[in-house]
Amino acid sequence: MDIIKQKHPAWKRLLHRWQARRDIPFRRKFFVGYDLYGNTYWEFTIDGNMTRLRRKLEPFREEIFKVDYFKTIPPQWLQWLRRTRFDAPSLEELVQDQFRQQRLKLLAQQADEKWQLEKLRLDEEQRVKLQHELQRAELEKNNAPRITETVEASKSVDENDPWKQADESKDTNPIESASIKPQNPWKQADEPRNADPIQSANIKPR
Repeated sequence: MDIIKQKHPAWKRLLHRWQARRDIPFRRKFFVGYDLYGNTYWEFTIDGNMTRLRRKLEPFREEIFKVDYFKTIPPQWLQWLRRTRFDAPSLEELVQDQFRQQRLKLLAQQADEKWQLEKLRLDEEQRVKLQHELQRAELEKNNAPRITETVEASKSVDENDPWKQADESKDTNPIESASIKPQNPWKQADEPRNADPIQSANIKPR
């Protein structure tokens, strides 16, 4: 109610109370209520039909274009003007709705800050992980020539080591290393059959 006191003086508020009474005969315009911007809402009739009164808005401050009035009309009063709401909203309802909107804005801001911090944390973790991977790859790259040199040196030592050569000679299979190949007895038995009988024949003199 303090907001209305700042918008309208006392005499005007008393006049609105008088205009809100519907028990006075021959009255065709009735005051309904205020909003938080100081706008006033009315019901009136032109033809005297009191069963269906028309509804209108009287703005607190005049604008050049009527479409600019929608910036200051709360959704509750807009529903009442369009007859999608039967009862007019009270100032307490409008104040509570304003608090609710402010609270939603505050919660949305806190959620945005939370997700922003979470994004920064994930980016930092990704950066640290990538830095560790680069350091590990750099260490492997620097150690690769040393490992190659060590392997080559060990190979050269093994080639010149007589004890290792002796061990290798002991490990060899004597059967595999033998140069004499065993002869096939079946092939030897078949050779006389394939030979020429005239040349192979030997006549022994008596």
